[in-house]
Amino acid sequence: MKDLLAYLWEKKWTLLLWLLWVSVQEGIFALYRLPMEPIVYSSAFCLLIGSIIAGRGFTRWRKRQRELNILDSQLNEKVLPLPAPYDKTEEGYQRLLRDLSQARNADRRAYQQASEEMLDFYTLWVHQVKTPIAALRLLLQSGEGDCDGARDSAMAGELTRIEGYVEMVLSYLRLQSEHTDYLFRQVQLDALIRKTVKRFARLFIGGRISFHFEETGKAVVTDEKWLGIVLEQLISNAVKYTPPGGSVTIRADEEGRLLITDTGIGIRKEDLPRVFERGYTGWAGHQERHSSGLGLYLCRRILDGIGGKIQLLSEPGKGTTAIVTLPEREEGYE
Repeated sequence: MKDLLAYLWEKKWTLLLWLLWVSVQEGIFALYRLPMEPIVYSSAFCLLIGSIIAGRGFTRWRKRQRELNILDSQLNEKVLPLPAPYDKTEEGYQRLLRDLSQARNADRRAYQQASEEMLDFYTLWVHQVKTPIAALRLLLQSGEGDCDGARDSAMAGELTRIEGYVEMVLSYLRLQSEHTDYLFRQVQLDALIRKTVKRFARLFIGGRISFHFEETGKAVVTDEKWLGIVLEQLISNAVKYTPPGGSVTIRADEEGRLLITDTGIGIRKEDLPRVFERGYTGWAGHQERHSSGLGLYLCRRILDGIGGKIQLLSEPGKGTTAIVTLPEREEGYE
């Protein structure tokens, strides 16, 4: 019934013209006081013929609507399986659709090729820049114990920052790819935290920031590499925005969520809803000239991919707490 009403609504002008024709004929017969039987019979005959034609038209219309619905669900296909056209006009529209589909596919191939080339270029750049970074770190390690240890410590801290930014670029590019290499397995959370914090030891020492770690005793089934990137970003932010003499604490709460708390400059209330947007730095970002607005965005994207969640609690001047809810899987290796 719904389809029939829709069809009649499309043909409303045809129906109105038929009613107008009948009304005009009846009016003329009435004015000349002619018998009404001929007009009644002719109208009934026209109605019968019109009903047959309309029935066939409705059948074709409904079939075409179903075909359009199927085509609508296949828009991502490279070639749309269009039905045979009824007339020249429809043939022209179908030719236009095929041309548009070919143009869309050509644009899609060009975009994919450009994206792959960009990914290849930046991946190569990251791996190339890692070589002098590794060499510089070896030089610093070989010079430990010299008289200018404070300078070397500061240089090592800055080198750690550079490594973090390079890894951020590579992680961002990987997340933009259609295929992300997730590998879920059981991970000892405390061991991963210690491994991650060790990378930032120089920054803690150089920034005179104390570190407190309460073991969680948790083993989670997750992707170790990607969760490690999340921890690196959160710890890096905690150190970056905490002034000398402050502290960073990592622990688990009663619900098993991981808490990373700092005593840094904090985040304004109006910035909190937007800190996970790509490129958004907010007030705290303006205070830190190296802020890119990508760190927390990467954390949210990664945790969405591995089934976790993240939220921030913060107050300006009183620090920030990142709350990470880790995925709960009894098993599920991919």
